[in-house]
Amino acid sequence: MQQIPIPIKLRAGIAQDAHRVTGRHAQGSVLVISLVFLVILTLAATTTMRTSTMEMRMAGNEEARISTLEMTQSIVDEVVGESTNMVVSGDVGYVNCTANVSGCNDTNVTIDTNLLPAANAGRAQVVVERIAPALSPAPRGINSSADAFLAARFEVDATYDGTSANEGQAGVVQGVIVLVPAGAQSN
Repeated sequence: MQQIPIPIKLRAGIAQDAHRVTGRHAQGSVLVISLVFLVILTLAATTTMRTSTMEMRMAGNEEARISTLEMTQSIVDEVVGESTNMVVSGDVGYVNCTANVSGCNDTNVTIDTNLLPAANAGRAQVVVERIAPALSPAPRGINSSADAFLAARFEVDATYDGTSANEGQAGVVQGVIVLVPAGAQSN
């Protein structure tokens, strides 16, 4: 076979055309690779933002839960601190409640308005129940003349429901012993 001589000028043009075609394909592949990386980065950023938002919600809910539990415990402490809420003269099963609880023997349990404003009083329900035995010997180790006292036992059950104000709901039950001078009650 015989080779046909190609003029030098034509050879240079073919080489340049071949380079131009290869360069266009290279530029197109860089664009596709860049778009793929951009999509990956966008997905990563979106996922991170969703995770951060969810973590913020979880932190807010935990804060509301703890705040509500602390409010409920404060209500119990307030009720226990007020001696008129523990009706020692009542029999076992005697129930004293806040005004918004039905089925009680009495509704004289009060909560200080400094702790729970009157506008929010309906969110708290407190039940103070006298539990058995009616009177028992005072526990030892109370650093007093235990023989001179008897113990009346109570159960304080408090619930705070602030769900209407996005505060959460919590309940606390606490046992209480009230010392009564021996011979002061005939139960």
